[in-house]
Amino acid sequence: MTSTATTQTTFIPDALDRKLFAAFPGLVMRKDLTQAIRGTSKAPSYVIEFMLGKYCANLFDDEEVREGLQLVQQEVAEYIPRGDETEVIKSAIRERPPRRIIDLVKVELDEGLGSGVYWAGLITANIHDVRIATDIVTKYDRLLMAGAWCNIRVDYDDTFKVGSRTFPFVIQRLEPVQVGRVDFQEYLAGRARFTRDEWIDALIRTMGYEPTYPTLTERIKLLYLVRMVSLVESNYHLIELGPRQTGKSFCFTEFSPYGTLLAGGAVTIPKLFVTNTNPPRLGLIAQRDVVGFDEIAGGAFDSDHDKNLYKSYMENGQINRGTITVPGEAGFVFNGNINFDPRRSMQAEHLFKPLPSSIADDTAFHDRWAAYLPGWEMPKLIPEIITSRVGFILDYTSELFHRELRRIGHYGSLWEQWFESSPGEWSARDRRSINKTFSGLTKLIFPAGEMTKDDARMLLRVALELRLRVRLQMHKISPQEFPLTSFSFSDKETGERETVSIET
Repeated sequence: MTSTATTQTTFIPDALDRKLFAAFPGLVMRKDLTQAIRGTSKAPSYVIEFMLGKYCANLFDDEEVREGLQLVQQEVAEYIPRGDETEVIKSAIRERPPRRIIDLVKVELDEGLGSGVYWAGLITANIHDVRIATDIVTKYDRLLMAGAWCNIRVDYDDTFKVGSRTFPFVIQRLEPVQVGRVDFQEYLAGRARFTRDEWIDALIRTMGYEPTYPTLTERIKLLYLVRMVSLVESNYHLIELGPRQTGKSFCFTEFSPYGTLLAGGAVTIPKLFVTNTNPPRLGLIAQRDVVGFDEIAGGAFDSDHDKNLYKSYMENGQINRGTITVPGEAGFVFNGNINFDPRRSMQAEHLFKPLPSSIADDTAFHDRWAAYLPGWEMPKLIPEIITSRVGFILDYTSELFHRELRRIGHYGSLWEQWFESSPGEWSARDRRSINKTFSGLTKLIFPAGEMTKDDARMLLRVALELRLRVRLQMHKISPQEFPLTSFSFSDKETGERETVSIET
């Protein structure tokens, strides 16, 4: 059915590999093992890595790794369904119950059936209206939100009917395929054993990239980390336009179950914000940490009402739908594929021009972006950039980001210990955007909130640049409304002023 995955060569750990393994035993993974299995199923990398962590605990024992890799390969082949196997799986459940499946399970409560019935959907197997016991749902409330990849046993019972319809499939047992516990203090203690640059490299390897590759400069590494800010910072809105195959959608499809990617840039307003049912059903803004809009250049925002909902939410973190106020913490990230450098191409009057015409020149829409990440600078994902070394297990970092780092809300102004903004240059939205980028990068690199002046300067420069790119495009669209500006800051101790500038 599938070939057996094996390691190609003996793994020789470097200093960072050994340091991560010593500081975070059981919570790190060799990324070459992920690559050996990734692509053989529809399971995202965070599921594959959890399974690998179960069978390949000793990362430096080649024999144990080979055996563990074979076991995971077998489980992936046998228990994670393909989309075309729906009827085969349903038949197997009926003829040889129970049937073990590893799948993404999402649960909804059907209030219309007496006291209410919970229905589960097995997303990859494409089997819906599966009964699931209340005690399982209350134990794992994540099933009701983003859903969870689970190891489940599905039984067949054709005695349960609603009206004339039979609902024979029932989940007998369920165990989430995820890290069960994250200890923030343990994470902080482990972080304290690494230098700043070592920790940045560890995060880059966690994303699957090799930080020692020559094109991954300090700047590129920081831009990679900016892509993850929306996972640790609530209501963080980012736009990135750039070439294909640079990893723009990774954080939504592979890194965390708390992100979602909407292909083509199209989504219904009820699905995104709220469905006007009784009671109202909250949309993705309340269910996810980040909503990615892929290939947004192909989307449409033709309705002024719809655009205003986006603007209201991006500004206030909530919208009003009739008498309902809908809050949310999800950030919006617009990704777009462009095959040219918009700074130098005559195809673009400004860097928002590749967006749909209904929003391309809408400065009120663009003023909500905290940052414009220059995707044209990001390297193509050639094989040499993909790491084969040790990084964190993705499900561990996704849970830690969601449960712990996202709840820290006070890092945005840490830079003010050493620096002050120049009067009259930053608007209120500028400052809020700059602080959000600074806060997110601080949570990722300095989770305890402890840094030096040079560290703060490095992050402040990035935050200023990414917001300045937004401001300069708005000036190009409407020079009268948005006068040309620069962003600068001064050292409180020396009085030295530094100006951040970008090429546009």
